[in-house]
Parts: sequence; C-alpha cells; structure tokens
Amino acid sequence: MFKHFVLSMSLLTLVACSNMKVAQLDTATGRFPTKVQATVVKSEAVNLDTMNSLLLLPDHDFIKGQIGSINYFQKMITLEDLETLIIQNDLTDKVPSVRDKIGINKAYKAYKPFLWLRFDTREQDGKKYGQFIITKPDTLEDIFIVEQHLDYVWAGVNDQNTWYPLFNAIVDYIDKNSKTWSPQQPRS
Repeated sequence: MFKHFVLSMSLLTLVACSNMKVAQLDTATGRFPTKVQATVVKSEAVNLDTMNSLLLLPDHDFIKGQIGSINYFQKMITLEDLETLIIQNDLTDKVPSVRDKIGINKAYKAYKPFLWLRFDTREQDGKKYGQFIITKPDTLEDIFIVEQHLDYVWAGVNDQNTWYPLFNAIVDYIDKNSKTWSPQQPRS
C-alpha cells in the first residue's frame, strides 16, 4: 500500500512539473518559475559587464534557451562553434584543440575573451549534485558555482525542482555583478 502511494505521488509530481521546457523570466520577479533555491557554492564579485560579450556554453538546446532568456550575454557559442571560429580565423597553430582546459585557455588568448559556462556533477554521501560553473578561461578560475541535489526518487529532477533554481542562481549572480542588466529591459 505504501509503495503504491509513493509511486503515485512520484508520478503526480513528475506530471505536474515540466521537464526541460525553456521558460521566460517572470515579468514581476525577474526569475524563472520555482519556489526552490539552489545552493551557491562559490560567488566571486566581478564586473560582469566587461565579460558579457561572449559566453561559451554546453551544446544543449535547453541550456542555450534558458541562458538566452536571461538576455544578458551578447553572443553565445558552443565548443563546436568555437572550433569553427578558430579555423575560420586561421588560429589552429595557436589552438590545436578546445576539448580541454588548456585548449579553452589558448582559445581565450588567441581568439577573443569569453566566459565559460559548463555543467558538471559531483557526489557526496551517496547523493548526486548537478552544478553550473562559470569560469574565466584566462586564469581558469571558477568565479561562480551553484549546485542542486539531483533527487531522482522523491522530488524529481525537473524544471521546478532542479533546473530553474540553478538558472535563477545565475540570474542572481548577474543581477549582483552587473550594472547594465535588468530583467525588464530586453538587450538590443
């Protein structure tokens, strides 16, 4: 009986929450729709306005859509895009690969400055956590790390419990470290 109850509640939770649906920022709050907060592991104060011209991010439509909805970075590219730009700008002698941290650092120096957003996971005490990490490729310093427990059993890994809280933490970081960003004003 208890097993059926838990299964029914889990299915209800999964059905009630969307899964990887690109959302727009709420016009009233300037955040994505969730009541859950992610855990900020690291948050270095920087002037993001001097670093928002280009963002290297994972090649995933949901991540690209969510970051695009924030409307802060002037241009977003994937690793494949960066490789193409390296080739088009005849920089392959200086940057033979962008598939590791050394290559990302070389691309930053040879091509143009950018920030690097990546997704990673870590495990602790039998629990798995999803992390978004923003790195400055010139020094490979992680300036922002946010994480959320990937709770596949009880709360579910979905937009409201996992992804929107992570993206809201990025929005909060931009809001705190930018003088030009506003959720109410679209970037031209």
